[in-house]
Amino acid sequence: MIPVENAITTPTNTHILDSSMVRTKDEMREFLETVRRQSSPEMAVCQRDIESMLREWRSHNFFYRIHVFRSRTKDVDLELKQTWYRELFCRVVSFFYFW
Repeated sequence: MIPVENAITTPTNTHILDSSMVRTKDEMREFLETVRRQSSPEMAVCQRDIESMLREWRSHNFFYRIHVFRSRTKDVDLELKQTWYRELFCRVVSFFYFW
């Protein structure tokens, strides 16, 4: 598990350094819930649905594991506002993340 200090929260984004090191959905959920508890309510991590953030994180990890855009997918940016097509893309791709 990566340290909670790897999360940089703002009102519009949650940036997680070395997010690819967290592999399972349960560990991701635990990490996000810990960050939520330590963040003020106006931060993006507190405003966005956990399941949506998990799907986006898993889609990043999927690409990292298959060595696509590794420099861009080793970290994740969980932005507060997502377009409908990005949300759809993350739903589909996260389905294929089995690690």
